[in-house]
Amino acid sequence: MKKTIGMTALLLTSSFAQAKFVTTEDTAKQQQPAQDTLPVHQAEQKVKGFYLGGAMGSTAFDNLDYDTPYAEEDGSTLKFIIGYQFNRVFALEGQYTTYGDINETVSDYSWTPTAASLSANLGYTFRNGLRPFGVIGLSAIDLGQSYKTNLDDEGVGVRYGIGLEFAPAALNGLSARVGYEVDLFSIEYTEMNYGNGYTEIEEYTLGSFYASVAYKF
Repeated sequence: MKKTIGMTALLLTSSFAQAKFVTTEDTAKQQQPAQDTLPVHQAEQKVKGFYLGGAMGSTAFDNLDYDTPYAEEDGSTLKFIIGYQFNRVFALEGQYTTYGDINETVSDYSWTPTAASLSANLGYTFRNGLRPFGVIGLSAIDLGQSYKTNLDDEGVGVRYGIGLEFAPAALNGLSARVGYEVDLFSIEYTEMNYGNGYTEIEEYTLGSFYASVAYKF
C-alpha cells in the first residue's frame, strides 16, 4: 500500500509538470494570426480555468481482508468538487466526499465515512464537448465511527476512477459528468491479548457511481 501511495504521488507530480509544458504550447498556438481564430458568432469552448461542482451517487463498501456480511450501506454519496483545468488533457482536482452511513446490522456500530482527495484528472476534451477521463490521486479518510473501537478512525488511501464529461461550448462553462470513483485505503487495527497488543493493517474500499454538475469560470 505504501508503494502504491508513493507511485501515485509521483504520478501527480509528473502530471502537473506535463500540464505546464502543454499549457505553454497551447498559449503559443493562441498567438497565431487572427485568420485562424473562430468566427465572432461562434461560442468559445472553455478548456482552461477554475471549476466548482457538486455530485450525488450510490455508495459501495468492501473489506478486502474479510467478508463483511453484516455491513450495510445506507444513504447516498455526496461530493463537493473544486479544480483547475490547465488544458484539454490535464486538470488538478480536489474533492470532499461523504459516503452516507455504513451500518453493522447485528449491532449499533456504524461508520459515517468522509474523504478529502487531491487527484490528477487526465483525459481529452473534444471539440463537441465530450471528455472521457480517468482520475488518480491520494485521499485522507475519516471513518466517523459511532463509538471508539480498536480500529483507528483515520487512514490514507488512493483515489482512482473513470468517467465521461460533457461541456459543449454553447453552455458557456456549464458541464455534466457521470463517473465511478473508488477510495482504496488502509486502517490500523490494534488487537489486545492478555495485556499484549499487536497491530494489523486492514484494507477497505469505498466507491460510488455518481452524476455531477459543474461550472468553469
